[in-house]
Amino acid sequence: MKILPSLFGIVVILLIPLSAAGATVINLAGTEWSFPDDVGKTARFIQFRSEGKVGGFTGCNRFTGSYSQDGDALSIGPLATTRRACLPQVMKREQQFLAMLGMVRHVEGTQLKLTLKGADADVLAELVRTDPD
Repeated sequence: MKILPSLFGIVVILLIPLSAAGATVINLAGTEWSFPDDVGKTARFIQFRSEGKVGGFTGCNRFTGSYSQDGDALSIGPLATTRRACLPQVMKREQQFLAMLGMVRHVEGTQLKLTLKGADADVLAELVRTDPD
C-alpha cells in the first residue's frame, strides 16, 4: 500500500509543469489574430469563423476558405483570394503568408497568443488576438 501514495505523488508532480506552461487547446471559432509587428494598411490577419469558415487579409488581398480543428490539430484551406496587384515586397509577403497557412497542422494558445505549428511541431507563426473578449 505504500507504493500507491508514492505513485500518486509522482503523477501529481509530473502534471504540474504541463499545466504551468499556460498553452492550451483553444477553440478558434469567433476569433481574429494578427502578427504583432504588422501595422497599417498592409497588416495581415486571419479570422476563424463559425462552421469551419476562415477569412482574412494577406496585406494585399482578402482571402476566404475553410478550416478544420480537432483539439490541437488544425488544417487551413483550401483558400481563395482576391486578385489585386500590390508592390512586389507586399506580394512576396502575401505568398509566404498563404503558403504558411497551408502548412499549419497544429495549434496552441492562450486567450491572447496563438502559435501555429507545422507537421513536425515546428513553430510557423506566433499571432496575437485582435478581438479580445
